[in-house]
Amino acid sequence: MRITIVTETYFPQVNGVSRTLSQLVRVLKESGDAVQLIHPDYGTPNLAEGSSRVPSLRVPFYPDVRLPRPPYRGVCRSIQHFRPNLIHIATEATLGLAVLRYAVSNGLPVVSSFHTNFDQYSDHYRIGWARGLIWRYLRWFHNRTRETYVPSRATIENLNGHGFQNLVLWPRGVDANLFRPDRVGRESVRKALGFEADDVVISYVGRIAAEKNIDYLAEALSRSVHRCPRIRLLIVGDGPARPLIEARLGKMARFVGFRSGEDLADHYAASDLFAFASRTETFGNVVLEALASGLPAVVLADGGPAEIVLHGTTGLAIHPDAPPSTFSDALLALAEDAPLRRLLAENARDSARSQSWEQIMGTLRERYARIIEESVPAVIPVG
Repeated sequence: MRITIVTETYFPQVNGVSRTLSQLVRVLKESGDAVQLIHPDYGTPNLAEGSSRVPSLRVPFYPDVRLPRPPYRGVCRSIQHFRPNLIHIATEATLGLAVLRYAVSNGLPVVSSFHTNFDQYSDHYRIGWARGLIWRYLRWFHNRTRETYVPSRATIENLNGHGFQNLVLWPRGVDANLFRPDRVGRESVRKALGFEADDVVISYVGRIAAEKNIDYLAEALSRSVHRCPRIRLLIVGDGPARPLIEARLGKMARFVGFRSGEDLADHYAASDLFAFASRTETFGNVVLEALASGLPAVVLADGGPAEIVLHGTTGLAIHPDAPPSTFSDALLALAEDAPLRRLLAENARDSARSQSWEQIMGTLRERYARIIEESVPAVIPVG
């Protein structure tokens, strides 16, 4: 198969979309498929073979984000030259829209995936007045593709309620060989960060931004530290809210910025608990990575994380409307009960190991193949 994947976010940006798509590209290539990856130019060396970079603009208030810059005539020429059997559009902004129009006008099979809860993001960025317009556009966009791949059942239910069609569950996987609790680098990371052997390290991994409910999480973490002196905090990631959160938590927390690969896995392994309070997640890749690393996770039971964490088995899922004090109580319950923490850690690891990228992407690849086969014009015999 020849597959074109179009996205407005990719490495070196670190987020759930870039991680998921990188695994999709890997599995497709290992299966012998030709892949064309179209994404913004981040001004870094092009490490992805077969990628086509689009000129981009830096976002002033979010410097690590770049937006592809129209017009996209060069993108369309690149797709025409590649001659894909199918196009997968992962993001719905200007680049995705241009490729959707090109695919439809040229009769190319096109599918899409839904990654980001823009509806809830609008509240965090004070554009709630546009919610109706956002939903109408997203519904129009995705309903013009053959299928829309959605990471959680909760998100499918939500999208169904807004009139989306042809929705297919496409969950996320994890590399359980990379993310594991017994990594050699665990102790070196703890030592470098000044953690003692009997400290209970609570970590957060992700963007430090308003849409991640980071103020709520900071309040819960601060309460936990003040009530249990053995708790230490590890914040992995970066974002526009980092200066405010860093000032708020002060010496209580270690901020280490974005990490990736083996380094990221070592930082997970250096922790004992995982805290994640976002309510905008269609899935929550970092939660699954934490479970694979043997970390019981405390999350708000909303969206994707509510389907990843089994309450009382692999972590604790708190009512989404509960105050930060309740979230803090859950963290303390696990921080102060080592036997329970160890039991949940074992369960978390076992649960994550059953969800491999190869299985999940292989199932998606089968759907690609079916759509391509159905799209081949029937040959009518003569005579």
